[in-house]
Amino acid sequence: MQMIPLLITLKLVTNMNKPSPQHKKDRKTTIKKLIGFVTTELNNFPNSQEFIDILELKKNENQHSLSFCVFMTNKCKSKYYFGRENAQTGRTTIDIGIYKASILIFTIEAKILPIPLTSDDRKEYEYVYGKGGGIQRLKDNKHGVDNKNNLLEENGMIAYIKKENFDYWFEKVNQWILEAGWEESEKLRIKENSQNNYISEHTRIDNSILSLHHFWVYVTSQ
Repeated sequence: MQMIPLLITLKLVTNMNKPSPQHKKDRKTTIKKLIGFVTTELNNFPNSQEFIDILELKKNENQHSLSFCVFMTNKCKSKYYFGRENAQTGRTTIDIGIYKASILIFTIEAKILPIPLTSDDRKEYEYVYGKGGGIQRLKDNKHGVDNKNNLLEENGMIAYIKKENFDYWFEKVNQWILEAGWEESEKLRIKENSQNNYISEHTRIDNSILSLHHFWVYVTSQ
């Protein structure tokens, strides 16, 4: 007799833990607003005081991401918090984690293009695949999770471009995607009415779909 209410209670708790359709819709709206904000402000980043001050001496990938985080957090007046080196699965970290209140809602992997070949481990195609591969880490579920290790449906890549133009890197990245043996459908597509923002879709190792927003910005002065 006591088993029946126990089973009912367990069922109710399980259902409560599942995101409701309205919750999913609200989350999509939040991410859409965030991406719109980043897209609008991105081109202002290289001329900002944060960029100038933080990159005055050190000009590596970490410092670019730090200046990006400070600039974006200041610009949105802390509506979002852009944090550096957010923990992911295992002992891994991702370059940028974006919070709304205390909830991690979006992650971004960062790369300088061209990749600085400072050691034998680093390869020119690191934006896409290989050791330290940006997109590959997200496809492998090592990156792109919230603080409870739940997969985030939408994540980002940011490229700090020091040489060549957007068209060059668009062709290069799509070439590397095919060289990695991935599907034609995983190639980047340019977003409507944009010159430096792209989107791609990938199948993760658990067969879930990953949507990636690619934010590219020239940092040629650095």
